[in-house]
Amino acid sequence: MVKKILIVENNLLLSMINKRYCEYLGHQVIDSVMTGAAAIESAKKNKPDVIIMDIRIDGDIDGIETMLEIKKFSNVKAIYVTGNSEAAMKQKAETTNMLAFCVKPTSFEDIKEILERDDFQPPVYHL
Repeated sequence: MVKKILIVENNLLLSMINKRYCEYLGHQVIDSVMTGAAAIESAKKNKPDVIIMDIRIDGDIDGIETMLEIKKFSNVKAIYVTGNSEAAMKQKAETTNMLAFCVKPTSFEDIKEILERDDFQPPVYHL
């Protein structure tokens, strides 16, 4: 199944790498943004199947807070990609619709394994 993916990452190089990984796997990257506000708007507009979300992003809210806002209108799942491996951060991320929690650097195999999981359920949007 081809998935529509939203990438939220404030490092342009990492954003491009994740985009290439996803496209190589046959998925469609519908948008790449750097802030929580842009991610929320893109999720409303583009209705992604999954969001690759950095936790430390530009703007007033972090990736977890962004997903809590998105959770108000959709059950789309997030693949968190972060440099922070603290257990408290992972616990906070688990309060959202978390599909996976990856510590940077992530590999092509990490992304492939997560996106090809059998238990993937398409999100529902209530806009």
